[in-house]
Amino acid sequence: MAGESSGPRRGRKVRVDLRRNRDRVARDKQAWTRGVRQDSAKTDDAATAESVGRKGDLARKRTIIVADDSHAPLDAANLPVGIIVAVRGLIAEVDAEGRRLNCTVRRVLWSRLKSTRQPLAVGDRVRFATTVGSTAEEGVIEHVEPRVTTLTRQYEDRVQVLAANVDQALVMAAADQPTLRPHLLDRFLVAAHKGGLKPIIVINKIDLRSDEFIEDVCTRYAEIGYTVLPTSVTLSAGLDECREAMRGKTSVFVGISGVGKSSLLNAIDPEVNRRVGELGETSRRGRHTTTVAELVRLSFGGWVVDTPGLRQFELAHVPADEIEAYFIEFRPLIGQCKYHNCRHLREDGCAIRAAVEAGDIHPERYASYERMVGERMGDGWAQHG
Repeated sequence: MAGESSGPRRGRKVRVDLRRNRDRVARDKQAWTRGVRQDSAKTDDAATAESVGRKGDLARKRTIIVADDSHAPLDAANLPVGIIVAVRGLIAEVDAEGRRLNCTVRRVLWSRLKSTRQPLAVGDRVRFATTVGSTAEEGVIEHVEPRVTTLTRQYEDRVQVLAANVDQALVMAAADQPTLRPHLLDRFLVAAHKGGLKPIIVINKIDLRSDEFIEDVCTRYAEIGYTVLPTSVTLSAGLDECREAMRGKTSVFVGISGVGKSSLLNAIDPEVNRRVGELGETSRRGRHTTTVAELVRLSFGGWVVDTPGLRQFELAHVPADEIEAYFIEFRPLIGQCKYHNCRHLREDGCAIRAAVEAGDIHPERYASYERMVGERMGDGWAQHG
């Protein structure tokens, strides 16, 4: 184009941690082992979580030259592009137009990424170079493109990216076994909105509850604008509707352990062949059958991320004053409150509370909002259980 320089694009200097790249950090092995025994999810999360250091922690730095954030580094601009389909430890499996490679990450890039965010996630778009002299399909990731959307959760002191660059989240709950928990469903919806994903609600195992119960749950969310898909693998119900919703899209299946994500995905597309398991007989809690998130190509067009079942789900980076925006039925009423900074908790003249009392907002939805805000305010509003 006219006016553009024909010379090479200049990079900029960035300071990155030297210690993270060179030094080995001592670990309290006994404390780590105890933590793993307390929650097996720790090992599942280890490869895809970032630690938050204490204020005041110091590390030696070094300077590297990189391109602007919106462009690939100077020496990677012409490299092939792939999508991360799975992360296992320090190895990322990359799909490049049907070709699969096991890739490591360039050390300098890893240091730079880890200083600002979780380095790699399923769905990341990357530029890579094949390993010279390797007989296997191996490569090195040289650049990670900026993420367009993310689905994240807070896990202890880390933020875990469950999926990146996906179009929509199929938020799954079971009608029973495990018991449907509306508050947890609402948490997933808030996380999807926060990350820029379109949420679609899937109520699975509808054969385990009465028609009246299923209709009540589905109507509650459909009336405020959500797409709700009641499904059952046993009855082969809702499978066509799921296929149509997923066709040509990149989706992520997310929900707590035992809701039947892998079983439903197998029924929707038998070619994906996901491993499935059974509920524990005593606790009726789900067992992990998917151990790492994996991006899978659908035979009818599109992609889906099958995530491990979660035992807990805490919102990441969602302050109290943002939560109202992610309850879609609140949005038309927010500007009608008496006070411009109304939190919709105890304040007089609150349009949200008035709508709850009038029956225009479902009380369980408001209870979910109240609980999420209370947990962040720490003023006694948080409700546990």
